[in-house]
Amino acid sequence: MTIAAEKPTKRAFGWAGRALGWWLGELGGIYDDVAQLLDLGDRNAIVIEAGERYWLLRRRQRPLGQIDRAALAADEICATMARVAPDAGSAPVIVEIPHERVLTKRIVLPAVAQGELERILRFEIARHFPFPAERVHFRHRVLARGGGTIEVEIVAVARETVAEICAALDQAGLRASVIRLAGAAGALPRAVLGRSAARLRRGDKALLAALGALAAAAVASPIVHERLALAAIERESESLRPQAQAKLDARRLQLRDTARIAGPLRLQASRPPLVVLLDGLSKAVPDGAWLLSLSVSGHEVVMDGLAPSAASVALALEQSHAVADVSFRSPIARDPRTGLERFQISAAIPEPKP
Repeated sequence: MTIAAEKPTKRAFGWAGRALGWWLGELGGIYDDVAQLLDLGDRNAIVIEAGERYWLLRRRQRPLGQIDRAALAADEICATMARVAPDAGSAPVIVEIPHERVLTKRIVLPAVAQGELERILRFEIARHFPFPAERVHFRHRVLARGGGTIEVEIVAVARETVAEICAALDQAGLRASVIRLAGAAGALPRAVLGRSAARLRRGDKALLAALGALAAAAVASPIVHERLALAAIERESESLRPQAQAKLDARRLQLRDTARIAGPLRLQASRPPLVVLLDGLSKAVPDGAWLLSLSVSGHEVVMDGLAPSAASVALALEQSHAVADVSFRSPIARDPRTGLERFQISAAIPEPKP
């Protein structure tokens, strides 16, 4: 009798623990956002302009000193930092990647791209920068609107550059609170700081106290009460488990027999008819663009064509659901004769819906 009573209790505490963990995770996200704003506005914050060789230290606009990373060992960098900025261990450290280490590009897009700007820029980065979007951290801002277009400025830095700066900070015994790009609006997400995440400072104690109070309130929140009620319902359903298990076993046997019969039919229908695929592609390709060639191999389709904007073609294909996993197979080039962009796009043919 004791053993039977312990299981629902443990299950109830498990639900409560997971609910509390979710709420604490939400509070942690709030803490990251608020702490970053506090760091950027702190008058005592130390700004490190992390050049490829020289680190320039300042407090706001007042210079503090310079560190030559190529000429100093890690312990010497620590000593120099302690001499130039004695309070570096307690004050927030803001890393700014200077202009010579970032790439900037201004582009003009149709005004309709405003709603899908983040996704479109991931296609555009491959055209204007020597890296794909997966290998850079980037920020953007809209500079102007009008005449049916928008002008966007993209500021990007290679992920390897950010990783090298974080590693150098770790070796020097420093902890960055914020990493921002020169000329970009906003800072990089705190998740990219890695081990160089900020340590607890005096200014954070009040914030942590407030978050602690919220965490304590979460114990008695409706979420926890709901989880406890669900635990009680689960206890009552224990008596029905054997019958449900028997029905599940019978269902598995039925599905196994059905699969043996339907297997060849599924293989035959694993790819939609070519006519259906061509019809979907013709509807998806926007006006003003046309295909020069199209090849289908297995579940992959490759399209060569010309368009005023290759990025808009890729976005239209992705939104049409006629194909999936849309990507550029080769760099985009502008046709000197027509002035249009020459593209080669590959995509996966989705499995037909039953």
